[in-house]
Amino acid sequence: MVSIGINTWLYASFPVWTPSYTLESTIDHIDAAGFDSIEFGAASPHAWPQYMDEERQASIQERLDASDLTVSSICPALGGGPGPNPASPLEVEREAAREHYLGCLDVAEAFDSDIVIWVGGWRLQGQRYEDAWANQRAVLNDVLEAAERMEKTVAIEANAADVNLIETTQDQLRLLDEVDSPNAGAMMDTAHAAHRGESPTIYVEELADDLVHLHLADTDRLPPGEGGLSFQAMFEKLDDVGYDGHYTAEIFGGHLNPDEAALTTRQNLAAMLE
Repeated sequence: MVSIGINTWLYASFPVWTPSYTLESTIDHIDAAGFDSIEFGAASPHAWPQYMDEERQASIQERLDASDLTVSSICPALGGGPGPNPASPLEVEREAAREHYLGCLDVAEAFDSDIVIWVGGWRLQGQRYEDAWANQRAVLNDVLEAAERMEKTVAIEANAADVNLIETTQDQLRLLDEVDSPNAGAMMDTAHAAHRGESPTIYVEELADDLVHLHLADTDRLPPGEGGLSFQAMFEKLDDVGYDGHYTAEIFGGHLNPDEAALTTRQNLAAMLE
């Protein structure tokens, strides 16, 4: 059975500040829309790891227990004031990135989620590409050591619309080869493929057996089926490669009414995946 899910950014203050809901309230709204799973955004007021004490965990778990949702994955929140950029030339920032990702693994463990997404960061003006690449790979190796102990999967994402380091499927496959870990996989985001003017179907074909997670959005981060992208060929290719992970929407922005967008997303994806 296909699991249809959604990221919490639609109800959060990242990457925009409003609208902003507590994670407990967000769980209620996403459950009411009929989703099967939820991806926690690792930013306040949702699942920022440093704020996830025992009392907070208990409050969130209570809402999850009252819902029909499972936690599919944890999505890190890089950028803004602290960075933290794993490719940074600053050692102290790379250490902060390492701690953020280890915290994301702890959140995954707390809520029985299997996947933490890897966003490899960005190269600064004047920084050599290979230096930035080596920096983020070193942090990823440390994160993967912890993921192996915790039996979690780290899903490497190509973020062409946001970064200048891991932008393509070939970048993802290169990094997978270099880290050579059974706990590393790849993920695909339709919005980032569209940003490059490339076919999400080809991304699925190229990532194939390495594909462990999906982000689905239409143009302008609209609900799938409400913009200019076509999804059917991609869904057929996902069947061909044997993808068995979650189908997770990642939509957000002040142009969306959260509840209307969530319901439209779930209804459209359910119809497409019948």
